[in-house]
Amino acid sequence: MFQYSLLPFFIMSESYRRYEELRPDELQSFVAETPVALWPLGLLEHHGWHLPLGFDGIKAERLCIRLAKETGGVLLPVMWWGGRGGHGDFLWTFYQSEDAYSDIISDTVEKLIRFGFKAIVLMAGHYPWQGTLDEILPPIREANPDVLLLWGTEVKIGEDAVQLAGDHAALEETSYGLNLLPEFVDMDAMRFGRGDEAWPGGAAPDFQGRYPELQTDPDHPLFSQLGKDAREATGERVEEGLESLVMHLAGKITEHVR
Repeated sequence: MFQYSLLPFFIMSESYRRYEELRPDELQSFVAETPVALWPLGLLEHHGWHLPLGFDGIKAERLCIRLAKETGGVLLPVMWWGGRGGHGDFLWTFYQSEDAYSDIISDTVEKLIRFGFKAIVLMAGHYPWQGTLDEILPPIREANPDVLLLWGTEVKIGEDAVQLAGDHAALEETSYGLNLLPEFVDMDAMRFGRGDEAWPGGAAPDFQGRYPELQTDPDHPLFSQLGKDAREATGERVEEGLESLVMHLAGKITEHVR
């Protein structure tokens, strides 16, 4: 596990700040010193009985914070509105049209570049974000070769340098949750007999044609999960991979910005 920090490459009073908390003059000074923007992309989506509805966004934000502590920079508010995936009609889930959230992404990134940021990271907590980002961001990267533009889920953003796996609310994501946001995870919530809490008015959707591995029985403790049994998850099993990812990205950002 890496033990060093990259912070000495930057001169700053604080390693990172939240965009929405800065005054204009503070933000200008911060960007002049450390032109790094980190943007967590999430979703509000059913993640089983044991994980919070905002799991994707909280996971992405916590990863951005770990990265920001190494590189410095400005942390943008979580982007909660997205779509794609197989849980759109699960209770408490919000999916929007792809045109709507794609425009937000492209417009925001282009403005961040105009504002002077030289390294921009879009950390996606919801896995279907990957396809959207891969479609809309390459032209922006090509048009701005002096800007380091990194995007993707924790599974993809490290490219081949880091090996991490994903699923939906199952072993992998629950391990990330126990590592990054343990205060929001309740492993005891995975218990039998919760069916009455799953659908408003008892109207379950038609699951025909969805992922065959998706657990759709609301009475089952693994309801809504897609992957290996979440009850086997631990935070320790993903720590090395997450640390490697943070340091890999921090190295790329530092090399570009310094």
